[in-house]
Amino acid sequence: MRLPILTALLLVSTGLALADPTHSAESTEIGFAEVRTLGTLNGQALACRQFDASSEAKALMIGYAPKTRRYGTLFETATNAAFLATTKDSASCPTEADLRARLAESAAALKAVFPDQTNPEPSGPEPSLSTDETGS
Repeated sequence: MRLPILTALLLVSTGLALADPTHSAESTEIGFAEVRTLGTLNGQALACRQFDASSEAKALMIGYAPKTRRYGTLFETATNAAFLATTKDSASCPTEADLRARLAESAAALKAVFPDQTNPEPSGPEPSLSTDETGS
């Protein structure tokens, strides 16, 4: 009888027993909507060959979003989806001014969600990656 009680306690303590399968974890993560929007703008900029806007989107991501795999993957997924949608559907490209205005809105939203995440530019040389980080 001990095993089911311990299992139930483990499930409750990890939140698995109370998880709502119809409610996506992504929708409740702080800043996911803002990062997704930024990735979408990045994908559109890349597809429309507006590389300065794409560089700005990446700089905003690096400067304000938390440095976690989840946020990075979300940004990349949104970038890829927007790029493919723009190129596949031959969607019209936003003007440079429109894209810059949307990036400014996205930057303000990102800064509001992550006010303490400002990441200054590194002052020294980049540290070398370990074997695990390079995948070698």
